[in-house]
Amino acid sequence: MDKRFGQIITAVLVIFVSAVTFFTSLMCIIASDAPSVDSQMLASINNLRTTRGLGALSVDPVLSNIAETRAKEASSVWSHTRPNGTQGADMIDRTKWRGENLSYVVVSNFDGSASISAAAASTMFSKLCASPTHFDNMVFSNFTKIGIATFAAPTAGGTKITTAYMFSN
Repeated sequence: MDKRFGQIITAVLVIFVSAVTFFTSLMCIIASDAPSVDSQMLASINNLRTTRGLGALSVDPVLSNIAETRAKEASSVWSHTRPNGTQGADMIDRTKWRGENLSYVVVSNFDGSASISAAAASTMFSKLCASPTHFDNMVFSNFTKIGIATFAAPTAGGTKITTAYMFSN
């Protein structure tokens, strides 16, 4: 009986370690592609601003850290309200102009390739442009800095790619 119990425990541990290894490697692939989505979104936003005679936004590391937190939070609970009850933009210094955009897309065949990342970024940018309040954040003349971060997680329907954009001056 003890030998059989030991074999069952060993089998369960092997399955568990295999599952953790699989999902960790999947998340590494997904995480390595986030800069591609982020850079494509930054280029799209700055191109939009240029067409409106506005200056390009510069990437700010503090805003990028905030965006990373918000992308992770919004990937599990889709809201501008944070888990602690405050608004995402409240994470930015109150003495500055501040804004937050969030976008996501679920990709059934996400493999980390440049073409699928570009398609995901294009879809998210189109959705932001179609929303008046999100569009206004992207072209608000007082914003000079941005932080962008993407978080991707496997779901039953595919990979959910969530991007947060934090704006300030």
